[in-house]
Amino acid sequence: MGSAAQSPYQGLAPIYDYVMAHVDYGAWAAYIHALFARFAPDAIRVADLACGTGNASFALHRLGYEVTGVDRSEAMLRVARTKAAGTDVEFVQQDLRQLAGLGPFDAAICLYDSVNYLLAPTDLDAALRGAEAIVQPSGLFVFDICTERNSLRYFRNMRDSERGPGFSYERHSIYDPDKRLQSNHFRIRRDGSGVALEETHVQRIYSVAAIAARVEASAWDLLALFDGFTFDKGTEESDRVHFVLRAPRAEK
Repeated sequence: MGSAAQSPYQGLAPIYDYVMAHVDYGAWAAYIHALFARFAPDAIRVADLACGTGNASFALHRLGYEVTGVDRSEAMLRVARTKAAGTDVEFVQQDLRQLAGLGPFDAAICLYDSVNYLLAPTDLDAALRGAEAIVQPSGLFVFDICTERNSLRYFRNMRDSERGPGFSYERHSIYDPDKRLQSNHFRIRRDGSGVALEETHVQRIYSVAAIAARVEASAWDLLALFDGFTFDKGTEESDRVHFVLRAPRAEK
């Protein structure tokens, strides 16, 4: 049996929702809603950056938000747009580091450690500038990262496989603590196909302090960083840390 290399999410997109079926996107949306209630109670228009197939976008829409999903992967957006039929959730193809022309929004979010896919500090800086450009003065930007603790606990050398309707996949995750890089390799087989699709996703596992330093060097005001899905302070001992940022006020 042969194999074919794919760009990240190209082969995964059609089965992504099955692979991620364990994720409670309603709970994610409820947590974002709680953050908005605390820090931006009037927020209505939300940009869901790195939205993937739109699961969080739809969950927030059901809570009453006007949501625009943004992602660089056309394959993922193709799935999202199919699911969006009958709703007014819009999806736009754009890179997280190049968001000019969108908005303005009351808030932007970037969930499920999507920021970890920004592999260089300059990419982080570009994403922070991009989010600032599309958010109203004093608006919010909420994102989360996975910590090294999480990678060491769950992904240092993790293998799993599963069969779904019409396909099967194998995943091998490796964390390199010296390089602080986590690689997630997928091998996907469609029933009846003689070719396996292979793609690799790479994340940089930044320290909490490193992310905070990039935020503090930007125009954003760092309001809080929380331990996963709580209002407790996030630290290196957290598995996930949520950052809450406020955009600069309008100049008078």
